[in-house]
Amino acid sequence: MRKFLQFLLVCLAPGLPLTAQTSYILTASPSNMQSVVNQHGLTVVKELYDGTNCVMLVTSASADVPGTETEVESDLMVVGFEPEQRASLPELTGLTQPVLTQSSTSILDSLPGRTLVTFFGSTVPSNYTTQAATSIIRLGDARTATHLTGSGVVAIIDTGADLNHPALSAVLVPGYDFTRDIPGSSELADLDPTVAARLQQSSTSILDAQNTLQLNGSAVAILNQSSTSILDQSSTSILDSTLAEFGHGTMTAGIVHLVAPTAKIMPLKAFRADGSSNLSDIIRAIYYAADHGANIVSMSFSMPQSSPGLQAAIQYALSKNVAMVASSGNDGSKTLVYPASYGGVQGIGSSTNTDLRSTFSNYGSGVVTFAAPGEGVTTTYPGGNYAAGWGTSFSTPMFAGAAALVLQARPAAKPGDITNALSKTKQISDMGYGRIDLYQSLMNVISSSPISSTSGTSGSGTSGSGK
Repeated sequence: MRKFLQFLLVCLAPGLPLTAQTSYILTASPSNMQSVVNQHGLTVVKELYDGTNCVMLVTSASADVPGTETEVESDLMVVGFEPEQRASLPELTGLTQPVLTQSSTSILDSLPGRTLVTFFGSTVPSNYTTQAATSIIRLGDARTATHLTGSGVVAIIDTGADLNHPALSAVLVPGYDFTRDIPGSSELADLDPTVAARLQQSSTSILDAQNTLQLNGSAVAILNQSSTSILDQSSTSILDSTLAEFGHGTMTAGIVHLVAPTAKIMPLKAFRADGSSNLSDIIRAIYYAADHGANIVSMSFSMPQSSPGLQAAIQYALSKNVAMVASSGNDGSKTLVYPASYGGVQGIGSSTNTDLRSTFSNYGSGVVTFAAPGEGVTTTYPGGNYAAGWGTSFSTPMFAGAAALVLQARPAAKPGDITNALSKTKQISDMGYGRIDLYQSLMNVISSSPISSTSGTSGSGTSGSGK
């Protein structure tokens, strides 16, 4: 298949510029791929996956999109054919903005009196390890009673991560940047190199960070004065609309680490700092995660339309016993979004600190399997900083971290086993099984499982039923 791909790239690439063509995702068996491409006048842009079926990003010079789809889909050698799609992080809907504005004072209230604490080999502020979200899911109670701190590899498909963040660097494993098609996954690569260097060189103590800065409609950064000035310079454009989701991947990684500090994290950069991605990059990232040792995939994004190519990638990962976790979206409605609504995927909604559904969270049995706190969750942010996030994006990695705790207790657990293990919850209407309760769930798990031990932080619930 590799020789065939090289042949196609050399022989078929000449033609109209990519911007003048329509892109598609084509799936066919390796033995049929060349015939399909030749017969329909397609140009291969890149390979997305090479396996039992081969998945390619291709273009067609034809401006007749419906006609091209009909023609290619009618070919019996074709397994799948669909237009390329754009995807975005769910916070871009803007519905988290009112909640953030109304409740960011609680973040300011948490700044005075913070102390530095040791957290699994790194020094972090106490309002990261001890906060409302960890108390609500009873993380500290569960850790004290079970000694579970997480195992396995959690792949996070997002904007990348700050690979040098002091709280995260020791648990990160090599990832990939699908937006540039190169090894590595630093989200600081989206910044001007001078700005990125200045942000990383900030040396003020995190305890001196007594101010906050609203980053976008879903996040408030807790920053020291020097990093605030770097982020707030209009010339850097970090806070303007072109880089609205800068830091998102580091934030989701920090939540996984908070819940499962000894699990490894594989950052996979499929999104740019403006929050945008292509369906093809997401599909590549899922196949990559499944083939590079991930046990859990955390996906804090959603799309309104289903995609056969995306669903095939999800099913491939599930067939390799990789647990798939996805954001239910922030439209505040009872609607299906993908990948959260696919069978086998754990769709995660957001709950408030009083165990109600967050007003921005999507809901309903077709999209939400579990809920987790998603309002004002304090987590890591690039440059050694910390931030608070609002949205189902921040509920999703909390569940992914919980799944890593189950894997430590039951290393052979399959995705369905993880669902069952975490199903002892606090019930919330229209939120699947309900809000996760780690103490109840993990105590039930260890009563029938031998576990390995470690130690470690703080945490109310009952049982529920779900999706």
